[in-house]
Amino acid sequence: MDRTDSLIEQFRALPAESDQKRELVATIGDMLADRPDHPVVVPFLTSVTADAEEYELARVEATKALRLRPPADAGSRLRAGQALLAVLRGPDEDLVRQYAAMALGPYADDPEVHEVLAAAVMDDFDRLVRDNALAALNEAGPSDKRIEVLHRLSEDAALGHEAVRILTAWGLEPAA
Repeated sequence: MDRTDSLIEQFRALPAESDQKRELVATIGDMLADRPDHPVVVPFLTSVTADAEEYELARVEATKALRLRPPADAGSRLRAGQALLAVLRGPDEDLVRQYAAMALGPYADDPEVHEVLAAAVMDDFDRLVRDNALAALNEAGPSDKRIEVLHRLSEDAALGHEAVRILTAWGLEPAA
């Protein structure tokens, strides 16, 4: 058993609301920096992210790790993106949804991710989800679809100014 397996076992043995769970997820997520292809880390982070019964702060740490170190493998990347989408679409705690929205930036080239981010930035009921979805679109960088969303958003009372700022930073003219 390697260190990662041992940490995952420790995580699973902890009580539901233990802050040690958050710390273990952060440590396990950091392991992706040294070994992005580790066979159990991404599935573990994906499962923690998607588990609505899991400790909220552990789920937040898992979304952060998936954002900062997205899997290179296409299959793992798809599964990680799907887990983040499930959280954003679901009835999860607001904090977890906010972090899931932010974490989707590296996955935004997937058409389904783009559509969910676009919907979230345009009309999610949680203002911070909208803000984080906008930050994710910005992080993903310019594409025809993202530019179109930002042009539509530029008319929005709450986020229009930021959409214009992003378009300008990308060297584009805001919608007239």
